[in-house]
Amino acid sequence: MQHTVQRLLIGIIVLAAWQSPIHAQAWASDDRLISIGVLTITSKEEAQARWNPTADYLSDRIKGTRFEIRPLYLQEVARAVRQNELHFVHLQPLQFVQLRADYGLEALATRVVNGAGSPSNRFGSVIVRLAGRDEINDLADLQGAIVAGVAPNALGAWILGAEEIERAGLSIENDILPLYVGLPMSNVLGAVAAGRADAGIVRADVLTREIEAGRYTAETFSVLNRVSEPGYPHALSSRLVPQWPLAATTRTAPALRQQVRSALLSMPTDSAPLLAANLSGWSEPVDYGDLEALADRWLTPPVDMVDWFRAHWWVVPVGLSALLSLLLWQQWRARRLLAQREREHRAALTAMHDAVVTLDGEGRIQFPNPSAERLLPEGMQSVEAVGQRLTDVFALMLRHDTHDFSLAGMIEQLATRSWVEYAVILAHGHPRRVLNLTAARMDDVADLGEVRRLVVSMMDITELDETSRQLAYRATHDELTGLLTRRHFLDQVESRMQPTDAERSGEGGTLLWVDLDHFRLVNEGGSHRMGDELVRRLAGYLRVMLPPNTPVGRLGGDEFGIYLAASAGDDWPERVLHAIRDFRLDGDDRALRTSASIGVREVAADGGYNAATVLEEAESACVTAQKLGGNRLVGFEESAGERSLRQTDFAELNRLKQAVEQDRFVLHAQEIHAIGAAETDGVRLEVLIRLAGENGQLGSPAPLIELAERFNYMPQIDRWVVRRTLQTLRDHLIAGSPPMRLTINLSGQSMEDGELVGFVRDTLQHYEIDPTCLCFEITETAAIANFDQAVELIASLRDLGCLVALDDFGGGLISFEFLRRLKPDIVKIDGKLVCDLEHDRVAAVIVESIHDVARVMGAQTVGEWVETPATLAQLERIGVDFVQGYLLHRPESLVERLAAERPVLAG
Repeated sequence: MQHTVQRLLIGIIVLAAWQSPIHAQAWASDDRLISIGVLTITSKEEAQARWNPTADYLSDRIKGTRFEIRPLYLQEVARAVRQNELHFVHLQPLQFVQLRADYGLEALATRVVNGAGSPSNRFGSVIVRLAGRDEINDLADLQGAIVAGVAPNALGAWILGAEEIERAGLSIENDILPLYVGLPMSNVLGAVAAGRADAGIVRADVLTREIEAGRYTAETFSVLNRVSEPGYPHALSSRLVPQWPLAATTRTAPALRQQVRSALLSMPTDSAPLLAANLSGWSEPVDYGDLEALADRWLTPPVDMVDWFRAHWWVVPVGLSALLSLLLWQQWRARRLLAQREREHRAALTAMHDAVVTLDGEGRIQFPNPSAERLLPEGMQSVEAVGQRLTDVFALMLRHDTHDFSLAGMIEQLATRSWVEYAVILAHGHPRRVLNLTAARMDDVADLGEVRRLVVSMMDITELDETSRQLAYRATHDELTGLLTRRHFLDQVESRMQPTDAERSGEGGTLLWVDLDHFRLVNEGGSHRMGDELVRRLAGYLRVMLPPNTPVGRLGGDEFGIYLAASAGDDWPERVLHAIRDFRLDGDDRALRTSASIGVREVAADGGYNAATVLEEAESACVTAQKLGGNRLVGFEESAGERSLRQTDFAELNRLKQAVEQDRFVLHAQEIHAIGAAETDGVRLEVLIRLAGENGQLGSPAPLIELAERFNYMPQIDRWVVRRTLQTLRDHLIAGSPPMRLTINLSGQSMEDGELVGFVRDTLQHYEIDPTCLCFEITETAAIANFDQAVELIASLRDLGCLVALDDFGGGLISFEFLRRLKPDIVKIDGKLVCDLEHDRVAAVIVESIHDVARVMGAQTVGEWVETPATLAQLERIGVDFVQGYLLHRPESLVERLAAERPVLAG
C-alpha cells in the first residue's frame, strides 16, 4: 500500500509540473514536418494507405514542407486537437463544428464524392423498411418499432434519420427501440432484411451502392419520408448536410493554409490521390453553421481528466495533504473490512452481467449495480432506491400467475435453501420486461436459518421470450394467411370434440372442408401472386365473418378447414358458401370472383370421434360436391353401423380415461438377467402395466392400448407410467440400497411429444431420482416411422443421463443403417427371433449378426421371450449380454418386487 501511495504522489507531482506550454521539437531536416490527422472508421493501416498519396501530393506542391498522415480514431482526433498536436485535420462534419467552437478550426475545403455518376459535396440519409411491411407507411408508424443504425453518434447512419423521426412527432428515447449494429453501414440493411429491425437508417449513397452491387434489388426496400433535392442522385429521407471538411488548426500559419487550400482545389480529377481516397475532388468549403444545433442536440462533449487537471493544476497542491491523509486512513480501514467484504463481493460479481441488487434480511436494497439502475422506474435515482424494499422499487409480478411477486415468501424460502429462482415480469416502464430472477444467500449457507444478507440478480430474457413466442406462432400458423396449420387445426378440433372428462361429453359442431373452385385457372390465367393474394384476402375475410374463437385452418393451397360449434347455429355452412360466392378481389382493372365446394361433417355431442377421421370424411363430401359441379354444399352421411362402432369406441375411450384417472392401471415388473461375462450394476427390471377390472382382477390392457393409439391418447398413459414408476421407486429406495435400473416403454406417439423430455426432467427432480436409474425403450418400428423425432428424443434423454434401448429389433425392417444412426445404449432382440433359435438356423444367424453389430457400436444386447433352457444356452453361446422371459422370472407387482430387495439389505 505504501508503494502505491508513493507512486500516486509522484504521478500527481509530475502532472502538476506538466503545465508549461508544449513546444514542437524542430525537424532535423530542412523541410518542415506538417501533420494531417485523418479520422478513420476502419483500420489505421487502411487509412494510411488511402491518404498517403494526398500527403505526397501536398509535399511536392508546397516546397520546404513534408506532410505526414496520422490516422486517428474518434476520441484520438478530439484529444490531438485539444493538445494542439496537428496542423490539419480531416474529420466528420459534426465533430468539426464541435471542435471549431472550442479550438478555432477553419475549414479549407470540402471533399466531393462521386455517387451514381453525379459528384456531390453533400450527403443525406434514407430511412427504409422491408417492402412487405405494409403496416409501416410513414414515420409516425414507427412508434414502438425497432430502428437500426450504426451508432448513436453516426451522422449519416443515425442522426439525420432520427431528426426526421422526431419531426414526425416521435421521441427517440421513448417511442422507438434503437438497434445499433456497428460498421459497415451495410449491417443496417442486413438487419432490416433479416427481420431483426422494422426499419433502418443509412447514408443514401450506401443504399444505392448495395443495390448496384447486386446484394439487394430495387424492390427489396421501401423508402419512408421520401424527399427530393435538385441534383442529388440518391433516394433521400432527410435534409442534405456537407461532406467531410479538411480543416486547419490554430497551429497553422495563414500562408500555409492558403497553399494547402489552393493545392486541394486544383487537384486533377484523375490524379492518384483522388483515386486512392475514392473521391471526385475538393470544393470550396461549404457552410457548416447549420450543423451546430445538430451537434448540440446529439453529441455529448467528451470529458478528458488530463485536460481538466491541466486547467486546474492548482487543485493538486491544495488537496495533496487531504488526499494523503485519506489514503492512509483507508489503508487500515480496508484491512479490517477485507475479510468481511470478500465473500459479499464474490457473490455480487457472479451476476454482474445482469441487473444485481444486494438486500438486507428484511428485503431493503443496499446496493444496485448499473444494470439494475437502468431498470429503476423513470425519474428514480439509485440513491433514492437504497433503503427501500425491493418490491417497493421494482414492480414485479409472477410471470405464470396472477399474483404479485412475494418478497416475504422469497426470504422465507431462503431460510431453508441456498438459492431460489422465479420467472417474473417487471411491470413498470414500457415495454414490460420479462426477467429471470435468482436470489441467493450472502451469509454462510451451511448455517441455514435467519437470512441476514442476500443478492438478487435479474436477467432480462424479454427478447428470448419474444423469439420463443414468435417461433411457437410460426409453428402453428400458416405463413401466408395467418390461419392454423393443418396439424394445429386438427389439435383444436380434437380438443373441441373430445369430452373434457370421463363424465361429460364433448362439444358438438360442424366441420367444413372448403375447396375453392377452379383455383388452378387463377394461377394459370393470372399469376401465382394473384392466387396467393386471393387466398390471403379470403382467409382474412373468413376470420372476420365467422363467430369469434372459431378454429380456421389452411389445409392445402386453396383448401380451408372450419369447425363451427353447435352453439353458433345451423345456418353457418350456407352463410360460408354465400360469403365466398359474394367475395370479390379487385385488381388489375378487373374484379376476380370465386366459389367453393364445401364438404360438411356434422359432429354429435356424444363424442367418440377422431379428428383425422372426421376431417377425411368432410374432405370426401367436398370431393362429391366438386363432382356435382362445385359451388355447393354436400354433407357426409354416416351409416348406422359406423355410428354404432363410433359409439362403442367412445364408451371404451371413456373407460380408458377412467382407468387413468382412477389409477386402475397397476405396475408390474419382469427381471432382466445378466448372462455369460456381462457385468451388471444392480437389479434390472422392465416395467409393465396391467389393467385392474371393476372386480379387482388383473387383465391385459392390450385392447384399450390399441384404442388409445387410435385416439392419440398414448402420451397421457406413458406420462402416467413414468410418474407412477418414479413415485414407487422413491417410496422404496432406502439408504444404502443397491443400484437399480427400471426400463419404461414409450409409444411411437410420445416421440412426437415435444414436451416429454421436459416432463421426464421435472419428474426426476420432483422425486429426486438419479436419471441413470431409468432406461427408456422405443420399438424398432416406431423409431423408423418417426426417425427424426427418435434421433432427437434419444439425444435429449441421454443428455438427462438416462439410457435408451431399441426394443423388438429384428421384428420390423431390421435395417442396420437405422441402428447405426440411432446409436441406442441397449438393443433388445425381438422375441419371435429368440423363440426360433432352437429350430431355425437363419434366426440364429440373424441374432448373432445383431449382437455383433451392437457390440461394435458399444451397445449391450438383451434376448427377449426366453422360455426354455435350450434357448438360454443358445443365447449364452452367441454372447448376448442379458435375457428376460418366463423361464427366469414371471412378471409380478413392481411394489412387491422392490420390497423384496429390503431383506437382502438387512442380511
